[in-house]
Amino acid sequence: MNKSALLTLLLGIALSSGAQEMDKMMETRAREMIRVIGLNDRNEWKKFIEENYTKTLIDKPMRAQRDGGEGNSTSNQGGNVEGKVAMYEMLHNDFAGGRITSLKATGNEIRMTVSSGDLTGTFTLKFAKEKSWLVDGIGVEVGN
Repeated sequence: MNKSALLTLLLGIALSSGAQEMDKMMETRAREMIRVIGLNDRNEWKKFIEENYTKTLIDKPMRAQRDGGEGNSTSNQGGNVEGKVAMYEMLHNDFAGGRITSLKATGNEIRMTVSSGDLTGTFTLKFAKEKSWLVDGIGVEVGN
């Protein structure tokens, strides 16, 4: 095997190993997020957000829109940790005790389905591409 072919092989192994490490870290963060949402502890929600979200995501205002039997409601969550904690409270009310029924990583994104009673939600988590792989975007679609 010539030096060029050996270098290509080693580079391929290194990239594959890095991708596997990233996938594992993203999956770990996604599973931990669902576990933490299930807790009835605002301090744990806040700690998870501070340790696992990028500053950009923490600072970004989030909007929650709910479709209910009585009509639609929209609320804006502030662009700070407390705004994200308010979002976790809403998710806790819907998904505490829920279980992950599917989880698929593609690139720097995970799509995860969580079921709790008659309610199902699809969580889409985007991760920073830097080795910290912090959560850099989140979306949740809820259906029955």
